[in-house]
Amino acid sequence: MMLVCAPLMAESSAYWVPIDNERFTIDASYPVESYSVINGAYVLATGAEIKHMSVMNSDVDVERGTRIFGGMQIGGKGRLTVSDSSITNERAIGLTLHNGFRAYITDSVLAGHGAGLSVAFSYAYLENVKVFGAGGVFDHWSGWGIGVLGGEASISRGSHITGDEYAIYMTHPETAVGVNYNYGKVQVNNSTLESFKGAAIRVEGRDGIAHKADIDISAGSILLSGNGNLLETFNQSTTHFTVDNSRLTGNLVADETSTLNVTLQNNAQLTGNIINGNRLVLASGGYWQMTGENSLKTLNMDGGAVGFGDGAFKTLSLNELSGHGNFAMRVDLDHGIGDLLNVNGQANGQFGLRVQNTGHEVVSPDLQPLRVVHTEGGSAQFNLIGDRVDLGVYSYGLEQQGNDWFIVGQDKTISPSTGSALALFNAAPVVWMGELSTLRSRMGEVRGTGLGGGWMRAYGNRFEASTSNGIDYRHKQQGFSLGADVPVQLGNGQLSLGVLAGHSQSDLDLSRGSNGTIDSVYVGTYGTWLSEQGYYLDAVLKLNRLRNKAKVAMSDNTRAKGDYDNTAVGASLEFGRQIRLADGWFVEPYTQLAMVDVQGEGYRMDNGLRADNSHTRSVLAKAGASLGRDIALKDGGVLQPYVRLAAAQEFSRNNEVKVNDRHFDNDLSGSRVEVGAGVSVSLSERLQLHADFDYMNGKRVEQPWGANVGLRFAF
Repeated sequence: MMLVCAPLMAESSAYWVPIDNERFTIDASYPVESYSVINGAYVLATGAEIKHMSVMNSDVDVERGTRIFGGMQIGGKGRLTVSDSSITNERAIGLTLHNGFRAYITDSVLAGHGAGLSVAFSYAYLENVKVFGAGGVFDHWSGWGIGVLGGEASISRGSHITGDEYAIYMTHPETAVGVNYNYGKVQVNNSTLESFKGAAIRVEGRDGIAHKADIDISAGSILLSGNGNLLETFNQSTTHFTVDNSRLTGNLVADETSTLNVTLQNNAQLTGNIINGNRLVLASGGYWQMTGENSLKTLNMDGGAVGFGDGAFKTLSLNELSGHGNFAMRVDLDHGIGDLLNVNGQANGQFGLRVQNTGHEVVSPDLQPLRVVHTEGGSAQFNLIGDRVDLGVYSYGLEQQGNDWFIVGQDKTISPSTGSALALFNAAPVVWMGELSTLRSRMGEVRGTGLGGGWMRAYGNRFEASTSNGIDYRHKQQGFSLGADVPVQLGNGQLSLGVLAGHSQSDLDLSRGSNGTIDSVYVGTYGTWLSEQGYYLDAVLKLNRLRNKAKVAMSDNTRAKGDYDNTAVGASLEFGRQIRLADGWFVEPYTQLAMVDVQGEGYRMDNGLRADNSHTRSVLAKAGASLGRDIALKDGGVLQPYVRLAAAQEFSRNNEVKVNDRHFDNDLSGSRVEVGAGVSVSLSERLQLHADFDYMNGKRVEQPWGANVGLRFAF
């Protein structure tokens, strides 16, 4: 049955059309402005302009650009679907649902005066919907995006809910409807809640009746507030607030009459304070970043973490702590202050303390123990993440004293940042020496034609080293050299004068993932004298430019880095004689003296640590001999295998390094033994190939292997 109460006249401004148990379609061609849909009717509105619609116990579909600009009121049993449409009201609530109605709204706009949407003991599902509520005509309707009055709202897929006062307001209807009229639920998935003046979400009881609310925020949702509070739960309300895989910034607030339970899970993050919180659960990567002093009754951790934040030092007070998780804290040992975890009751579980590492120095090395955790009992155990906390030059430990835990300085060790600086300064002379080697490993067997020539060599070395301060590191070097020389005839021998250039890359691996690199570019000149009696004298002068970088994994697994450039200049003088024996055998004793001065340089790491030295010097003397044989080949070439044994002595002792104005000595001195083997082969009068392999072991340094291959072409 359809009853039209007035003639359909274009000049008329309003029509009222009751629809009872009918199926009815409203489109753009139909001039009726207001509708009352009752008693099981079905209405399809498509592309229409409608002033107002009220629905009771009926189903309505609103789609295809329909515009309802005087609001919509719906109640009773029934279903509303809205897609690609708008429902607005400049004088009252845009869309009102009550008494058990279900609404499914997608890709649409809702706006009203007082609220954009009111859900009273009903269910609303919103997907990609824009909702806005401006200040209303009633005092307690001060502009909500959505009012959830004992109902349920599910908000998803990029929806944006905006309110002058609150994005979402949750309470119960003024009159009881149904069994759970004082319970509401809101789910927000991949959407935004925004309020201009107040909290993003407000939950409260009224008229002396408590209210209960479950709120789930998930999938990267965003909450924005006008007063800094994301959630307010007041007036005898109980709120369960769960954040899943979303990052929120703002406070969660409860008054003294209410209960607030919070869960952060699946890498959810809250930056803000929890005021008058009852229980906080941090699970599966949930993280709470405090911005001020906080107190909670219960904190349960299941793989989550709490950060005390920057600024002033803070205290987190708890009545109960349980589970397993981490606390990120800061301390100032010089002034005896820092963040404090204060459990005024039982603490049970396993917890890590990530005390912020820094390169800035502790002024007083004899510091007093600083308390970072207090409990009143329980079986809880606390440990430092990384076992130590780096504070400038040294790393410090954690010690339990009764029910308290303290940062202590009695067993301090050199910090990773300091260790990397000492290793870089220590390794520079080894880089220079590794590029140099001996005449034979640089040019092979150079006796013979009396011709000038060009040569090149590629080399690699590995060192297991430690500084005199006990810093162990692995040093890998690889590089190449090339050069050319011309002969100068002398009466009793031959003199070759030449130039060389090359590049090497050194990688330093320290403990716990710290590393450094030394990039070296060098040029040099050399002269080699060969006598007819088998004597030789080889002199090399070499200048290097070194680019040094440090990347440090501090004890708390945070990273720091620094870099500097410097130069090195050094010389080598090698003297020996090849003594010919029977059947092509020969023995070649030699001595070598090499000296290098590495320019000092200061640098600052980005964690605040400062390191510098005036210079690093190395004076290395060697004495040894090679034993080999010339083997003639059928094609006229000569194969020359050899073995080598040498002893070396490093004389440099005082190489001062300053780290944060604390003095260290990189003492390089010590004895070494070197063993080597190689082969050179003359393929023709002009072309020669050679390869060498070395092992060395000595005080604070071992070379498990060194390899060198090269060629020389005479012209």
